[in-house]
Amino acid sequence: MHVANETASEATRESRRTDRAEASTSRRRRRRTVVAVLAALVVLAAAAGTWLYLHRSSGTAGNAVTTELVAATTETVKETVSATGTIQPANQANLTFAQSGKVTAVDVKVGDPVAVGQTLATIDPTSLQSALTLAQQQLTAAQAQLTAATAAANSGQIASANAQVTSAQSKMTAAQEGLGQASLTSSIAGTVAAVNVAVGDQVAGGSSSAGTTSGSNGSGSGAGGGSGGSGGSGSNATGTTSSAASAHVVVIATNAWVVDATVGASDLAKLKSGLQATITPTGATQPIFGTISTVGVIGTTSGGTSTFPVTIAVTGSPTGVYAGTTASVVITVKQVPDVLTVPTAAIHEENGQTVVYQMKDGQQVSTPVTVGAVYGTTTQVTSGLNAGDQVVVTARTARTTTGNGTGGTNGSNGTGGTRGGTGGFGGTGGGSGGFGGARPGQVPGQAPGQAPGGAPAGPGGG
Repeated sequence: MHVANETASEATRESRRTDRAEASTSRRRRRRTVVAVLAALVVLAAAAGTWLYLHRSSGTAGNAVTTELVAATTETVKETVSATGTIQPANQANLTFAQSGKVTAVDVKVGDPVAVGQTLATIDPTSLQSALTLAQQQLTAAQAQLTAATAAANSGQIASANAQVTSAQSKMTAAQEGLGQASLTSSIAGTVAAVNVAVGDQVAGGSSSAGTTSGSNGSGSGAGGGSGGSGGSGSNATGTTSSAASAHVVVIATNAWVVDATVGASDLAKLKSGLQATITPTGATQPIFGTISTVGVIGTTSGGTSTFPVTIAVTGSPTGVYAGTTASVVITVKQVPDVLTVPTAAIHEENGQTVVYQMKDGQQVSTPVTVGAVYGTTTQVTSGLNAGDQVVVTARTARTTTGNGTGGTNGSNGTGGTRGGTGGFGGTGGGSGGFGGARPGQVPGQAPGQAPGGAPAGPGGG
């Protein structure tokens, strides 16, 4: 019995030793697995870091390049002058009571449509009626004196009586006109733009103006029964006229418009009456059109820069146009038909020649060309290509790095700057290709000749 117990105990101890050995082996296997996984992660991280580093310095240049084939086309090109201006009504009446008095009625408000001759406001006619009555009495008396002188056959008295009758008739006519001017009437058909009087106001007599609003030297006829003041709404109009600010009522025509614009001295010589203009009012999605009606020759100088007034008559009666709206204007000063053009970015300088690259049999082939005028993003080609010939246009997207690019050494790539992206090809001695980065095409107006990808690479550049 004792021997059996010892045998069982020995078996138990052996079983425990076996379990501990297996557990130890299992732990060693797990440690080896963990170490292997960690080693693999380290290798992957190193590879990823190397990839990011290499692509940060050089890969962007390759990935950012876009190349396409663009056909040379024959088109009509335009030379234009840009300007800004303000839309104004072509006709505006600044109406003022011609007689002094107290306002007894105002019959319109801003936005009301009015017709020619429509009464807008009225002053108290009592004093004007009294003046007319007195003038009529004076005329009656003068006529009686003339009758008596004629009966007496006194030539001296007849001449004096005739003069008195003439004077009295003139005064009565003026009094009749004055009484008629107790009512302020519109001289044009249009819309009420401003009402600057109210019932009970005491107004002083003045003169009205009605005419074109373009420029500062417009002319027009007296309106609203006024005393015949002439001139437009400009400050240099002839005669004593009311401006919109001092007028009692302002009426504008809404069926005809002008744009009062300004241009610089360098563009003035290109402009003349009749040139076509495209006008885009601020906030509008569709342009309207017009032609130049006047070009000013007296400039205004501010900050050392002179500008000159240009008036553009809007064609037709477009809807949705409002007085005082600013607008951008593009004036076509020259239009040339049948011009063969290619994208400006396709023009390069190679070995002292102006060339474009064409794809032939899967290879870029340099083709010498003669270029003419540069029209922004397109350039005229006068020889070397035909319409339909396809040229290679290579562009690079901009990078976010700042500063100038730097060249690499020992064959590594340089980094580009902010101006256009990822220049900087070339090893030792060739890194200056990265200065300023690559440019997607040429700056409008700059002479052609930039090599693809920006500044030419130095010796050893890629």
